[in-house]
Amino acid sequence: MKKRVIAIFICINYLFLVLSACAPRLVGEAKAKEAGLAMIQQAYEVDLTNALVTVAYQEGAGVTYEDGQRIQYGTEEPMRFYNIRVNPDEENENPEYYAEVNAVTGVAYRADKNISKIVLTEEEQKLANKLGTLDEFNPDTFNNIQEDAMSVVVDLLQARLERDVPVFRMYSDMIESDSVDFPKVRLGYIVLMENDMVYDLTLLWPSMDLIAVNIRNFD
Repeated sequence: MKKRVIAIFICINYLFLVLSACAPRLVGEAKAKEAGLAMIQQAYEVDLTNALVTVAYQEGAGVTYEDGQRIQYGTEEPMRFYNIRVNPDEENENPEYYAEVNAVTGVAYRADKNISKIVLTEEEQKLANKLGTLDEFNPDTFNNIQEDAMSVVVDLLQARLERDVPVFRMYSDMIESDSVDFPKVRLGYIVLMENDMVYDLTLLWPSMDLIAVNIRNFD
């Protein structure tokens, strides 16, 4: 009986070691919080010294990037990340700022600003009101505006995230709005830097605030 107990104990220990070897070591909530807040402060130039911050670990379906495209074969390791919420609302936990941090590498790769917290000036609101209703909204009418705002994106990126790094190539991406944000309009961009960093950035029209930063090649 004693030998059987010892054998079971050895098997359990072996199984634990095997599972531990397979599971990656996570950076922990403290380091994730530090990295997430640093990216938010850098991207939006905001002081979060006294902010209420929550940190939560999550897993998502893994993806593969090929030629800049997201592909899912179903065999990828799950995405392990921490979400960082800054000043969430009491009712729905809708945060003022949001970040995601790779739970294995500790690299922050996403930082968003809550659109509802952006108050338009009187002049900006007049421009927005001219769009009419959401049913009348035509994204194609914003093509020239999106093109003209590329210089704004470059200035913000080089001033806050990639100081003085030249832009290698830049593309226009989605133009969007919805029933929650309308008549505010999101203008998307893909930016390739000379240092090989690839960014997805979003401006909010008509205020032209930066509202979303996502680093594609964050690994």
